[in-house]
Amino acid sequence: MEKITLKEKIQRGLVAVWDAVKAHPVEIVILLYVCVAGCYGSSHPDIFDVENEPAPWWFRPMTLVPFMVVAAYSLQPLRKRGIGWLLLYLLPLAGMAGFAMPFLLDWVEETVYWIAVLAALPLWLCVRHRLTENEPFVQRNVQMAWSAVRALLVAGILYLLYAAIAYTIKSLFEIPHKVWDGWYEQAALLLFCGLAPVLFFAMEDRPETIEIRRFWAVLLNWVLTPALLIYTVVLYVYAAKILFTWNLPKGGVAIMVTVFFVIFLLAKMLQMLTEPRPFKWFYDHFSLFVLPLLALFWTGVARRLADYGLTELRYYLLLGGALMTACVLVFLFRNRRGYFALAAGALAVVLLTVLVPGLRGERIAQRAQIQRVRTIATQLDRLNDDGTLRLPTPDPADTLRMVEHRKLYQSLKYLDNRNDTVLLKSEFGIARKSDYLASLSEKTSKYASAWSEELAREQLEEEVVIEEIVLSVYLSRKTYEPVDVSGYRQMYGTPNPANADEQLSIGNGRNISANQIFREQLQRLGCPDVSPSRSWIKDHEDELLIYRTDSLLVCFNKLELERMTSDSVWEMNYYDWVVLVK
Repeated sequence: MEKITLKEKIQRGLVAVWDAVKAHPVEIVILLYVCVAGCYGSSHPDIFDVENEPAPWWFRPMTLVPFMVVAAYSLQPLRKRGIGWLLLYLLPLAGMAGFAMPFLLDWVEETVYWIAVLAALPLWLCVRHRLTENEPFVQRNVQMAWSAVRALLVAGILYLLYAAIAYTIKSLFEIPHKVWDGWYEQAALLLFCGLAPVLFFAMEDRPETIEIRRFWAVLLNWVLTPALLIYTVVLYVYAAKILFTWNLPKGGVAIMVTVFFVIFLLAKMLQMLTEPRPFKWFYDHFSLFVLPLLALFWTGVARRLADYGLTELRYYLLLGGALMTACVLVFLFRNRRGYFALAAGALAVVLLTVLVPGLRGERIAQRAQIQRVRTIATQLDRLNDDGTLRLPTPDPADTLRMVEHRKLYQSLKYLDNRNDTVLLKSEFGIARKSDYLASLSEKTSKYASAWSEELAREQLEEEVVIEEIVLSVYLSRKTYEPVDVSGYRQMYGTPNPANADEQLSIGNGRNISANQIFREQLQRLGCPDVSPSRSWIKDHEDELLIYRTDSLLVCFNKLELERMTSDSVWEMNYYDWVVLVK
């Protein structure tokens, strides 16, 4: 194998970069525009404040740059064939139409824009080669991903070196801070948006067969794969717990399964490029291992939807779940073209959500939350005939339906957080979500507006103050009349019991407990309840403290009753027993 010195590597690298610049003139022009416009924007931060003043006309196409670069890069094969060269040069002109579109800067703030940039463009780059067989598809796209990682790594190292040098010069020579304002941002822009793409083009123009070296193979086979096996067992145990306890899973389980699925799929792809493959059996049966966890995913999603309704994030989670389900079904039969089919299907789904307004997550979630408000408001009898919400004065009785009030308020909060006050006014006749909150009692309001369900329960528990009621009854406290003990020949002093159920001797071989005496006294006095009211006890003090039978008299000096407000049963303790026997 030919040994190459560091100098020769640098020379070859520079040649490759220069060849990339010559081979991608359109992309380079677009990137130069990004660098110039970006540096201008970093020195004029008010340019991003659309409400302050409109951005310059030449700044508006910045949002279209990712699409123009990917389009120009995808059309490169036409140039190599000697056709379409004019089309390549006309491509940036198509982006110039953005000069007349002031709304483009607002588009960046929408979720659909970032879905297009972070999902649609990478998926298109994956399928554009039309390599349908699994191994060539994986090989080519892993190589592309590795080129992107190396380009970003070089740009990151250069940026850290620049930042260290700049900070040192600034500190040693006491250069005013304002001199360096924006320089760090501009350096990052030039390196990551200028140099990194050129390095990527240089490496992609000279693709190499990716071989996972021994270190990375060991990491994949003996670190990542065992961790996946352990994680699979953990999720299986959790699924078994749900099955046996018949308890719905926590909402976060859907995210856990999604992350596990993505890592599992990536590891399955990478193990195709390694030799040997000690866990090939694990990845070959990918679908069988994931299928039960997919059921866990859908159960968790169903619970979350039932508790909180459909939101924009959950809509895209549902789409991800649909793609995961399709992936499992595809690989259930070891499809030789599975990866390409999945990438193409995912691209089609993403394009539909981006291009079709009615399929966008924000609109679907909005419709779902509006319907949810109407359904719950009808159940609570808070919906007027014209569809607006009825806001009565706060009533403490609304605590009986706190869960429904919380669900309704959370849906209003979701709609209000989109700053769509016109929607709230037109649909429900209220200006803000706080209008509904003001119609609830203080206790229900706190529960409904809590940040999470767990916090709502904690606040509710904190507000429930358990009061201990202690009632002491003394013998003859009202009249101080003596107790008639005539006819009794013997008297016993009995120690106080340790608890009300303790059996104590009361003579003639008879044992009795304080609880038994209390129950018999209540029955004898005709008390209709085993836990009488405080007023009833006050009216029958002496009768409760004097226990009589045909041959026995038990006098108590004091009866102490204790009861918690969360309970309805009295706990009693008798003090100073005196037993007389005939």
